[in-house]
Amino acid sequence: MKAMRFAILAAAALIVAACLPVTTKNPVGTTMGFKSDPGLLGLWKGHGDDDTQDAYVAFLANDDGTMTALLISPDEKGSEWESYTIKTAALGDNHLMNVWGVLKNGKAVEEQEASTDILLAYRFEKDGKLTLSLLDEKATADAIKAGKIQGIVDPGNMGDVHITAEPAALDAFFASKEAATLFSEKLITFSKVE
Repeated sequence: MKAMRFAILAAAALIVAACLPVTTKNPVGTTMGFKSDPGLLGLWKGHGDDDTQDAYVAFLANDDGTMTALLISPDEKGSEWESYTIKTAALGDNHLMNVWGVLKNGKAVEEQEASTDILLAYRFEKDGKLTLSLLDEKATADAIKAGKIQGIVDPGNMGDVHITAEPAALDAFFASKEAATLFSEKLITFSKVE
């Protein structure tokens, strides 16, 4: 379960409590173009607030402006590992990752996970640590219902939330301070492995 929870934080579209994280129709940052964030490159060690074991993520630059993240979650039975494709964007003061699953323990992820864009905010703290945060489902649903960003909120208490805005509107919104308030508090913290 720890590896699954950690994978959600790394933005895999895995089901937790029968509910996906907030998804986007288009990658955030499309109008600006994507390039690797050199601050992310390297090996990081970290865990969420309720995880008892550390996990590791390596961010690697690709020639096409995307990045690959390799996640290793050691436990008493060995290790699980996953890989993700990442497109980063800096919009205003907001640093964002669009993340899609690729492999889990050497096997291709299911099509839904591979095609689902999960958005994360990331921040470099003054102490050099890296924090990741997911969009808060309720706050994002409220923003959609208020007409601040185009999207769909599925019916029911646990309805999935999908942002459907076109690239220009999506990027304009996620460059705002208001968009930053839609992200949860830090969910996972990493320290760079030197």
